[in-house]
Amino acid sequence: MDVVGFLLLLLCGCLAGFLAGFFGVGGGIVIVPVLLYYFHSTGVTSLVATHLAFGTSLSIVIFTSLSSAYEYSRNSHVVWRAVLFIGAASVVGALLGANIAAGLEGSELQRIFAVVVAIAAVRLIVETRRAKGEQTLNLAPAGLLSGGLVVGLVSSLAGVGGGVLSVPMMYYLMKFPLKRALGTSSATIVITAFAASVGYVLHGWNDPSLQLYEGFTLGYVNILLSIPVVVGSIPMAKIGASVAHKTHVDKLRKFFAVFLFVIATKMFFS
Repeated sequence: MDVVGFLLLLLCGCLAGFLAGFFGVGGGIVIVPVLLYYFHSTGVTSLVATHLAFGTSLSIVIFTSLSSAYEYSRNSHVVWRAVLFIGAASVVGALLGANIAAGLEGSELQRIFAVVVAIAAVRLIVETRRAKGEQTLNLAPAGLLSGGLVVGLVSSLAGVGGGVLSVPMMYYLMKFPLKRALGTSSATIVITAFAASVGYVLHGWNDPSLQLYEGFTLGYVNILLSIPVVVGSIPMAKIGASVAHKTHVDKLRKFFAVFLFVIATKMFFS
């Protein structure tokens, strides 16, 4: 990794960290495209480039989400009961998704990622303003567990922490205020991303295509490239969460929707 590559990844970490904190999504929606570009530009075979990007992204997201979840928790935007149930179920879904992802081609994984993000973006764009007043949260265990299973599955298949799905799910189906959905999502992502990254480590452990990168990877997780991204993302995630706390909810929702749609379009046609 040369100086330019290091600075690119550090900048990626700063941007991903801020957006992860601001939107409660983990940061994978920024990290995945940047890692894909980096791997392709450095000659990594297409047989493993996407899997490496997804696995490495998920390992980075663990640290990014820890940082943003801490800041959201300080502002009382984390529902810990939901974190417990969704997180536990997401472990099962994440390991299942990593197993499925290992048998799919990179282009298929990228399109799954794009479709998931686009659906969330469209829903948020067409959302009308909610009536004011505190709504009763839907914290039924069955709903939380089933939602967590789906979030974990999508997380592994899309290489993200799952926030692009869990935030809309909490907002629409569980009646969370948006900021509490963002905070709870950040905390849940720590569990989901950890389980998914373990799955990528295990399924890439004996991949012969990774022999050129021996010493720098654990399965489909590239340790060396994750370092500058993590260094940039941790402080910026706290800043992003702090800014989100001070931002009007309607503006926050629209920013989130437009950002997701741009990322989805780029990934689908790349």
